[in-house]
Amino acid sequence: MNSMKIALLGFGTVGKSVYEILKGNAEWLSQKMPEAISVKHIVVRDLSKDRGVEASLLTTDVQKAVTDADVSIIVELMGDCPEALEGMRLALQNGKSVVTANKALVAKHGLELFELAKKNNCEILFEASVGGGIPVLRALREGLSANKIHSLMGIINGTSNFILSKMKSEGASFEAVLKEAQDLGFAEADPSADVEGHDAAHKLCILAMLCHGRVIDVNDVFVRGIHFIRPIDLEMAERFGYVIKPLGITKLHGDEFEARVHPTMIKKSRPLAHINGSLNAIYYEGDFSKEGMLTGHGAGGHPTASAVVSDIVELVRAQKANSGLEPTGFLPNALKPTKPKDPMQIQTRYYIRFSVKDEPKVLACLTSILGEHNISVQHLYQHGKNDHDEIPVIVFTHTCKEQDVRDALKKIDAKDFITETTKIIRIEDDEN
Repeated sequence: MNSMKIALLGFGTVGKSVYEILKGNAEWLSQKMPEAISVKHIVVRDLSKDRGVEASLLTTDVQKAVTDADVSIIVELMGDCPEALEGMRLALQNGKSVVTANKALVAKHGLELFELAKKNNCEILFEASVGGGIPVLRALREGLSANKIHSLMGIINGTSNFILSKMKSEGASFEAVLKEAQDLGFAEADPSADVEGHDAAHKLCILAMLCHGRVIDVNDVFVRGIHFIRPIDLEMAERFGYVIKPLGITKLHGDEFEARVHPTMIKKSRPLAHINGSLNAIYYEGDFSKEGMLTGHGAGGHPTASAVVSDIVELVRAQKANSGLEPTGFLPNALKPTKPKDPMQIQTRYYIRFSVKDEPKVLACLTSILGEHNISVQHLYQHGKNDHDEIPVIVFTHTCKEQDVRDALKKIDAKDFITETTKIIRIEDDEN
């Protein structure tokens, strides 16, 4: 069998796993492709480290690896850095197809990269950028191509899901579980991209592109992290039949669509409520397919590398068949840069946790201000006293507008009886 040569840009956890799959499953892959794969170059930052591969494969020269005439496919696994973007640009400009796991660069520079690929008669695939080992992008691009995706909700950050799952099962604090996640390797030393929602926001941009054909700026995604969640919030969710999950949400409303990332209360009866630990899951609703869910391991070397190699296999097949691929499933002229719906106009239900002094007429004042701003209370629960004479007051609302909630809380938080900034968690259930 002939051999198609590739270059790996980056040889961290995912890069090593890609190499391992290509070597360890070579015979198996040969039954699925008309041409074998061999790695000709591996780009690393430091040649002095022992990488466990032949030294002749290693180089620090991105340009040398990318422009080598023998190399047909560039596999970019360097992360969100200028060198990664320049490597992909150079590859596409030279007619080399690209496989990447780089969610940030696809989210921020997707249109440019797609246009470069089309102009130079090559391809760019990025299955590994969302959901790791879950073939969600391929499912949206191909298996669900007949459908308008009315809504998609996804647990698309395993670190956040691990933290909330452990907090719920053990009653532990956010800080304690975050440290455990870091010790286990589920969270980085700087966990902000995960726990503040930015990682999920990049992935949601890609999902919205494949669901709706809309290209959005990641800065236009409404993002809230999970760092403010406390055991009392998980306890209250349980008491009222909910689970808190870190969700990326996009919903179609005629010509408009939502794009938001935040911790969300969902009913315990929902399939997503049972996805725990570091697992990811995507729950979607198509106009003809109806509801469905994809779940699996969303992070780690092997699941991510599995998606990378599946893209390589698809590229080899397409190149041998001389057939083109549309990376998003939409024709290039159908992809529209646009802004998602103004998050202040989104209507949903809310869980609100007030922290108040134990004083007369506080509850009356809270409910009065909420009512003034068109916010109807479904449940109100006073959690009891603590040693500092502060009381958590919990409110579950009926469906209301984000702007009204913000205006009401701004007025309430200015009151002397409020002891800390009020926290809110958005609710997704049958009412909204």
